[in-house]
Amino acid sequence: MKIKGIKTSCILALVAVLVISIVGCSQPANNAGAPRTNFSVMSAAPGGNWYNMSGGLASLLTEKIEGVTFSLEATGGSVENARRLIANESDLAPIYSSHLYEACKGGVGVSEGLPSSDAPTVLCQIYDSSHYFVTLKGSGITCMQDLQGKTVAVGPAGSGTTDNSLRVLDVLGIEVNEVECSYGDAARQLQDGKIDALGQGGHPASGIMELAATQDILIIPFSDEELDQIVELAPYFFKGEIPADTYNGQDQAVPVFCLNVYLAAHKDMPEDVVYSILEVLFSEDGQEYLSAVHPQWANVKDNPEAVKALEVPYHPGAAKYWAEH
Repeated sequence: MKIKGIKTSCILALVAVLVISIVGCSQPANNAGAPRTNFSVMSAAPGGNWYNMSGGLASLLTEKIEGVTFSLEATGGSVENARRLIANESDLAPIYSSHLYEACKGGVGVSEGLPSSDAPTVLCQIYDSSHYFVTLKGSGITCMQDLQGKTVAVGPAGSGTTDNSLRVLDVLGIEVNEVECSYGDAARQLQDGKIDALGQGGHPASGIMELAATQDILIIPFSDEELDQIVELAPYFFKGEIPADTYNGQDQAVPVFCLNVYLAAHKDMPEDVVYSILEVLFSEDGQEYLSAVHPQWANVKDNPEAVKALEVPYHPGAAKYWAEH
């Protein structure tokens, strides 16, 4: 599959994503036997990291790979992405390691009621994603246990953020009045005093950056004991931190838990297209472009040990690429 040069204008690329997402949300049927030329890239809710990251990827791949287009699809997030890949309703998506693990187990968590034979396949690891809770300074909330009985926006419906928020609150024995809403709505409700805290996956998150520009925020730290409980919960959680100065007014690193984010594809996506995706993604100019879209794209890599531990297969096109690189 022929690879084209990359245009350097981010503005043109973002305009292309908007056009593609409007005209190409559904996959038109191709003539029988003809190669597919339209593919979808799922993301998450607007206001989250994945919406911007997937938008940049869809634009880059459409511009770079000759003869195919990639349309951006807004979704609830990792849970919905995993289920739609299993059901062959989309092609390419970022997914948390927790949901890849469940998808390949079959009948567990996100894969409940869906055939395990159609589990998603891995292309590469995108980055290590943090998970944390945010409140406003002066709220009286200074630790996780202070969330007991409070109203907390756990994330958008169908998102990995919601799933991870609820898992952690449950294992820590913290009962909250949970609310599901978009990242942007959660930040606005926190600012307006309608909720006490919100759950967030990944940093830096645009909604939290905007909130921190006008409000004094507090990223609630996990204690060592709490992090021990969390990482013992499953093989895909591990300890990490949000570096100091990630957000305005956050002058110290904050201990949080993390999990990996992978780029995954349906198993029937054409091998040559997947191979070309990785060629573009790991090219020097591709990395330069995507890192400008979001800094987490600079961390993309292969992580075969982690993939093996999750018992998730590589896509054949990815297996070929990594065998040659």
